[in-house]
Amino acid sequence: MINTFSEKVKKLTTNLNLKKTLLLVLKAAKGWLIFSVVMILAETILFLGSIYALKILVDKISHINFSDKNSDRDVIKYVVIAAVLAIGYAIAKAISAYITEIQATRVAHYIDEKIHLTAISLELSYFESPDYYDVLSRAKEAGSDRPNLVITTMLEIAKNILNLAAVGSLIFTINWVLLPLLVVFVLPTLFVRIYFANKQNLWRIKHTPLERKSAYLSNLLTSDVSAKEIRAFGLGDYLNNLYKKIRVEVFQQNLKLSYKRTLSEIVTTSMASMGFFACIGYIAVGTVRGTTSVGDIVLFLVIFPQSFTLIQNISSGISILYHNNIFINSIFELFDLKTEETALNSSKAMVESQDLDLELRNVSFTYPHSNKPTLTNIDLKIPAGKIIAIVGLNGAGKSTLIKLLCKLYKPNLGEITLGEVNINELDDADYRNQVSPVFQDFSKYNVSAEDNIRFGNISKPYSEEDIVDASKKSGAHSFVEEFPNQYKTMMGRLFEDGHEVSIGQWQKLAIARALFSSARILIFDEATSALDAVAEKELYDSFRKRISNRSAVIISHRHSAIKHADYIYVLSGGTILQHGTDEELLNMEGDYAKLFKTPNPSI
Repeated sequence: MINTFSEKVKKLTTNLNLKKTLLLVLKAAKGWLIFSVVMILAETILFLGSIYALKILVDKISHINFSDKNSDRDVIKYVVIAAVLAIGYAIAKAISAYITEIQATRVAHYIDEKIHLTAISLELSYFESPDYYDVLSRAKEAGSDRPNLVITTMLEIAKNILNLAAVGSLIFTINWVLLPLLVVFVLPTLFVRIYFANKQNLWRIKHTPLERKSAYLSNLLTSDVSAKEIRAFGLGDYLNNLYKKIRVEVFQQNLKLSYKRTLSEIVTTSMASMGFFACIGYIAVGTVRGTTSVGDIVLFLVIFPQSFTLIQNISSGISILYHNNIFINSIFELFDLKTEETALNSSKAMVESQDLDLELRNVSFTYPHSNKPTLTNIDLKIPAGKIIAIVGLNGAGKSTLIKLLCKLYKPNLGEITLGEVNINELDDADYRNQVSPVFQDFSKYNVSAEDNIRFGNISKPYSEEDIVDASKKSGAHSFVEEFPNQYKTMMGRLFEDGHEVSIGQWQKLAIARALFSSARILIFDEATSALDAVAEKELYDSFRKRISNRSAVIISHRHSAIKHADYIYVLSGGTILQHGTDEELLNMEGDYAKLFKTPNPSI
């Protein structure tokens, strides 16, 4: 039994992580928090002062000497004092609310920024894990306003405790048992709320995947990404019914928990009310019997309900504090996610020479949470200034290889070197500046056309000439210059005055993005899949001129895209089966010759 109690206490203290929350708010708005505390103290002092001034006023009136001509002056003096203190209390309360609002805004902005910075710092593997999205969903559900709410609730509890101490001291003069009895009557409600706060949190964690699934279905039904297919295949009603089924299931289970909590609170609050009136009855009977004075009963009837309200407010504040802290733990769960650091990781400076080969030596890679390797014993070289092509059927491991070359993942075995330096020894950002990819699933940014291109190297000084040059090399200039505002034109339809373009034109902007960068190595992962045959031929027939003296890796299913490469690797089942020039591979028996000697509409 003792162990069970200690475990419950440990769980309560773990969930009620006030120190971490306080440090978070201090980092976000230290000055405003201190100011807020000062104003709440001032508010409390003024409140107590006004009550005390009224007490003195009542005492003066009760002992007034009507024959004394100065009595009116004394009464007015204390009325004015009480009024000034009351006005001061109202002003302090208003200022306190204003400061709390500013503080809440600062904390909310700080948490939003920290969520974004945390997401930016995490390795790509997190974004390919459902667990990460569950953590992120709970952190966002917790909201950026809760940490500040916890601190303000703590201050409110402290203020109510001070007020209760002042008011309670008067009750002690009547009967010292009454106030402790009130606390005992209110405690069951507090315990019930904490119990169900824990239950609610467990329910929330358990149902996070369902909540995310319903959010995904809602996004499918309302976004432009899937709008065409939903209408073309008549999927609207089906997806909407799936959404409603999940929402009904979540709603019913949540309602069941709320029903149990409500019943429990009805019982405990009824007990508290019964206790409250039992105390009143006790004093009333004492008055009838002559053990309690009429003055005591008058004072009791004024003060006692206020004490009961303060105790309820304190109890409610503690339960709100606990409930919000449970949610805040989800925010800290996200912030505590770490990117794994390898022992080799250091800050070696990037070599300035342009003649650096990028090489994979005996590289093997297995995705996290997978037992089957995606790549095995890969040996591949990308010499400086050369064009390398990688060919393979779907599922061969080409996209994974690209992620390794971009240092989005690190090999489990083997090494990747740039100029004989293991890339793990180079700063991630410095290395990634040397590699500019055009991914098969490239992003379509709803920003201006020039920003779509500048994103290839956002730290590079703005140069309209360089933007236009990259655009011309990719083939995007011909349609961008037709826009009313040309390169200042907003792309996409999400925002006002936006211009939607074809998927092939979006892909040309993505290619321009890579060409705009100062990277030594360009990676084209099916980068021309959406281009028409003429545009693709124009790009690759003059590809060497377009990329200048940089290295390039081309991944494609089309012979026209890879036949001009200096060297070609054939990837199958996560291993390299063949390598050589286009002519050499066509004359060999193997996958390459089968793909490109045999007529195949998909190639």
